[in-house]
Amino acid sequence: MSTTRNSIKLSFFTILSRILGLIRDRFQAVFFGTGAIATAWEIAFMLPNMLRNLLAEGVLSQAFIPVYSDSIKDPERNERRVAGVVLTFLSLVLTGIVIIGIVLFPIVLPLMTDQSVEEAALVIRLSRIMFVFIMTASLTAILAGIANTHHHFSMPAISPIILNLVFILGFLWIGRQNWDSETNAFYLAWTVVLGGVIQFTIQFIYIIYCGWYPVPSFQFNHPALKKIFSLMAPAVLGASLFQLNQLADITIASYFIPEEMGAVPALRFAHRLIQLPTGVIGVALSTAILPALARIIRDGEAGDSLEFGSALRFALFLTVPAAIGLYLLGPQIIDLIYFGGEWDERSSAVTWQALQFYSLGIPVFSLNKILTSSYYAYQDTRTPVRIMIVTLVLNFGMNLMLVHSLAQGGIALSTSLSSLVNCVLLYSGLRKKELNTALRPLLRFLVMMIPAWLALGATVLLVVLFKSTIGDYAVMLGSYLQLNESRNLQAAGPVVVGVVLGGGLYLSIAAFMRLEELNVILHYIPFRRKRRR
Repeated sequence: MSTTRNSIKLSFFTILSRILGLIRDRFQAVFFGTGAIATAWEIAFMLPNMLRNLLAEGVLSQAFIPVYSDSIKDPERNERRVAGVVLTFLSLVLTGIVIIGIVLFPIVLPLMTDQSVEEAALVIRLSRIMFVFIMTASLTAILAGIANTHHHFSMPAISPIILNLVFILGFLWIGRQNWDSETNAFYLAWTVVLGGVIQFTIQFIYIIYCGWYPVPSFQFNHPALKKIFSLMAPAVLGASLFQLNQLADITIASYFIPEEMGAVPALRFAHRLIQLPTGVIGVALSTAILPALARIIRDGEAGDSLEFGSALRFALFLTVPAAIGLYLLGPQIIDLIYFGGEWDERSSAVTWQALQFYSLGIPVFSLNKILTSSYYAYQDTRTPVRIMIVTLVLNFGMNLMLVHSLAQGGIALSTSLSSLVNCVLLYSGLRKKELNTALRPLLRFLVMMIPAWLALGATVLLVVLFKSTIGDYAVMLGSYLQLNESRNLQAAGPVVVGVVLGGGLYLSIAAFMRLEELNVILHYIPFRRKRRR
């Protein structure tokens, strides 16, 4: 369970980052709602963010970590030179990507969305500022990979917290200026760039402090660099397919759903909500399991290790309750976090249309991250690509079939269903390797957990049935405390009661069943550790 324990440490920082991310989204919702400026901002941020996700969110570090790990074991101890040549080469490549992106984006934009000339001009202006973020985020990912390989997970996990704090401070400063929404969006774009620079600077200082500082090198024929990019090539293709999936979602929403419905920002805000559980659980587990599996495979212990199975069970233990809660309490959660300012009842309604179907896929979104990392531990980046091609075609076809009847809800449902197929295919492929992927223990765990999940769902559903009464009491309490946002308070009551009662019952059942997954969580609660001593 060492992977699971490392993921708990990561999850603390990830939870904090996601909470700050929700606060950031709250500011954005109040500033822009789901109107024309919000749509322009989302489309402008889409391509730079897609390239950032393509390079920084996993692909670079997943290809870099196994090779860097091998260099540590090398008698010559040349890991600093390996890191240096990668950073030097990557800096040059990223500079070219940023320049090309700034020049070509005005040509690409009409192919992606259907917008007026004025809206397209705003999108181009914003995106050209934010393209620089690709470089800082990608270089930060390599620095994080260095720290993770040395089993220092905390500082890389703090990096997104820094970015969100810069965002929030930017919103607070912009909010005091009394500018119009378009000017606010312009200065927010510069906030993205500033946050990326600060992220990189802090990570670089930490790497130097720990003594792992890279040695700059222009030895671009270095074997390690060739190995990393041979691993990256199919991984980049796979990640490109995933990003193409998201681009297809946005393009279909832009062309087939009237702009006044705000489908593009609605999809984004709904997706941000499901990123809380998938990020906390899936990303943390996949980040922790990659170095662990790389070591196990290197030492020839993959067939006997229980790391993989325990990671999957732990992910399901946490993500299924999250999916149940988000599905049943979705409308209240949306109002609690986003309602106010430019965000009105219509914005909540269109976002809920997407969220209800996204929430169904939360468990498989997290499992896919773990499964993909397991392939990368084997330095197999080709199989996930082949599977992703199948998923892409399936998602695109279902998008076209469902968007006419369910609008943005159809796009979200397509994403969840295609991700389920992706999960099944990834797991089936891993069973052909020597990794211990025994299916029977996982199925036994699923059957054992069904009563607990049903009890959780019934409890939350009961709270939803009495949401009006609970919300009224919350408003009364808010009035007593001189809080004025009645709509947010009306939503807060059912959310708090549902989480406390449903979560409490679920954890009580887990304690009664003496689940190891609960013991791992309790191990990291300070007062529990003191009591055990």
